[in-house]
Amino acid sequence: MRLNGPFPLPSRNPDADAPLVRLRYTLVLLAVVILAGALGYHLLSRLGTLDAFYMAITTLFTVGFREMGEVNSNTKLFTIFYLIVGLGVATYALSNLTALLLEGDLRGYLMERRMLKRLDDLKDHVIVCGFGKMGFQAAWELKKAGVPFVIIEQDETKGRSPRFSGELILYGNAMDDLTLERAGVRNARGLITALTTDADNVLVTLTVKQIRPDMPVVARSAKLGTERQLRAAGADHIVSPYEIGGRRMAGLLLKPEMMNFFDVVLQQEQLELGLERITIAPASPLVGQTLREARLRHATGALLVGLVHPGAGLRFNPSGDERFQAGDEILIMGPSEALEILTKLAEGKG
Repeated sequence: MRLNGPFPLPSRNPDADAPLVRLRYTLVLLAVVILAGALGYHLLSRLGTLDAFYMAITTLFTVGFREMGEVNSNTKLFTIFYLIVGLGVATYALSNLTALLLEGDLRGYLMERRMLKRLDDLKDHVIVCGFGKMGFQAAWELKKAGVPFVIIEQDETKGRSPRFSGELILYGNAMDDLTLERAGVRNARGLITALTTDADNVLVTLTVKQIRPDMPVVARSAKLGTERQLRAAGADHIVSPYEIGGRRMAGLLLKPEMMNFFDVVLQQEQLELGLERITIAPASPLVGQTLREARLRHATGALLVGLVHPGAGLRFNPSGDERFQAGDEILIMGPSEALEILTKLAEGKG
């Protein structure tokens, strides 16, 4: 397993545990040789347990200082045989152990096991299928937002960027059920499929929806006119980079101030201004109050942009007579501190 930049998680194969098997075999072989030598010196030289092991180890590694116990012809013959056989076995075992450490097989195996443990413990994460230009940017935005994610990529030459050092990158086919299961699809909060072709994105969407019908899926549409197939496959949101790029280019000429405003909202690392969509919990003190009574801007410093009642669409700039209900979703904008205060208030924690 090559480890360069991030820690890739290759598909499991029958030889995946070979380094651990070699390590166990080496240690067992070395232990058997030492135990055999200690037993021989215990029986032939009438030595105690500690002295017998002392003689066996010092003889085996040719660092003996003096002979202990009874020295007779039987002891000498045993020592000769033990040196010839035991030294060869010990040399093989130690060279095998050294090779494991120097070749990196053992280190790679331990790293893979550690990353698998992280993957098993991962919950409420996002799965990014495809690590091309669009998948790279999506993963980078998730990382900046502090959202845990797993990348699925079939090409093992990708994913070597230092930006994603230490991140979970699973090399495999995103259309395979086993690969998605290993990526934690049952515990994920959503999936982004940004594969090269629309056909692949359709298949990924179909596969995901069969496993988790409730999972939100954001799909990339490379060609105009394929949105219908993606929507039929179950994609919740469809993104066409060419359409979005064209709109933005035209918008920069037609409505530059509006485009700059959206840049400020989206690029939260530059200015302390964010846009969030929050669900009002039943325990929230906002339930039953009107927007005028709640006075959210005065109480939290955040601005309420839109309101969604359960089963209804998004209404921007709702009137002050609108009454909050449990399950409502509110679209708010403001500094990060204000968003945090209002989030706790909506969750009933503030």
